[in-house]
Formats: sequence, C-alpha cells, structure tokens
Amino acid sequence: MLKRTLALSFVMSASLLFGQLDSNSITVTASQSGNLQPDQVLFAVYVTTPLTTSLDDVLAAVKGAGITSANFSGVNSSAAAQLCSSPGGTGTTGTNGTNGSQQPPAEQWAFGLAVPFAQMKATVTALTSLQQSIVQANSGFTLSFSVQNAQVSTSLLQSQSCNIPALMAEATAQAQKLAAAAGLSLGSILAMSSNTSSPVANNSVPVATIGSFSSGILTTPQGCALTVKFTLTRF
Repeated sequence: MLKRTLALSFVMSASLLFGQLDSNSITVTASQSGNLQPDQVLFAVYVTTPLTTSLDDVLAAVKGAGITSANFSGVNSSAAAQLCSSPGGTGTTGTNGTNGSQQPPAEQWAFGLAVPFAQMKATVTALTSLQQSIVQANSGFTLSFSVQNAQVSTSLLQSQSCNIPALMAEATAQAQKLAAAAGLSLGSILAMSSNTSSPVANNSVPVATIGSFSSGILTTPQGCALTVKFTLTRF
C-alpha cells in the first residue's frame, strides 16, 4: 500500500501504445505521478581560509556544527582570479578597488548541510555560534552560510512505493473501454511490466563565487508506470 506521508498527491492517467498492431491483443500503460513535498532544508556553508589550509584543518574547525567530510562539496581558490585581475595580469595578488589595499589569495571550502525542518532553528543557532568562534580559534578563517533550498530527504524518497493494485485497476479499466469501443471483450493478461523513476537527494552546493547563494522551494516528482497486454475476444 502506498504510504501517503506529507502532502503526497497522485494523478492517474493511461494511454494506448501501438507497439504492435495485433487484432487479438491490446496494450495499455497506466501511469502514476505526483510531487513529494520537501521535508528538509539544505544549508550552504562556506569557510574561507588561507591557501595553506587543508581539508582536515577545515573539518576540525567546523565539526562543532555537525559538518563532516560527507558534507564536503568542493573548494575554490581565489589566487587565479586575483592573478588575472592584477595590473598587466602578472601580479601575484589583486587589489581592493575601493581602497587599494591588497587582498591575500584564499580558498573557499563549500559544504552542504541538510537538516529536517524541525532542526532548522537549532542549526542556524549552531552555525551563528560557529561563525563567531571560528575567527577566534583559527587565524585567517571566516565562515558564512545561507539556506540553499528545501528538498526531499533520501529517507522519504526510499519510503515511497508504487501502488501496483491501483495501476492495474486503471490499466484494466482503460483496456475495457477501448475493447468495448471496438466491439470486443477483454480477455486474460499476456504480459506485464512496470517502471519507476525516483530522483536522488542532492546535498551539493556551488563553490564558484564566495558568498553567492541560490534559494528556492523544490518539489520532487516521482513516477510509476505499469504496461499490461491483454487478449481480445469477440462477444
């Protein structure tokens, strides 16, 4: 039986497939689709450090917020960008366009932290506290974070299953209508196959630009289909 957690809705539809013109059979596909409502929020967490910093150093600095190597999305260095922006393109550091001060090259470490909606407030508190303490404990480290998007968790995706009895009932009803329209009667099942499409939860965040975040509420489509081939008989 299909679990109806959160606001899960389904729309049933069916279509006739003309894969083989056979007067003695009919093939119908019933499909089931819907949207899983997000049950967790994805935080984008960025740690900016000197170029000499390793991933282990960064993980040690952010472990207080529950961030591990499994949350790591990537790293981006500002050294190349600053090299290109320096006068003549040959300098090793860039300059601040407002006051002319030199900005040392740095690395941006990106992490995606997914938590249930119920833990969102506590996560913001933990990240805010870490944002303040990381500067004091690590020379040259800074942290920024924002909500990346809302998404469906892996556990919710895995908890869903196709409602095969409902699909079978829909396919049979559609086949009976088509058979009756042709002046025929629906017989036994000759063949049957099913197909399921489920997305995978993604905890990655962009690393191209420091401080650049995107946001949005995402619903995750999931689909099931059942193709059934029936025999046709005359009344």
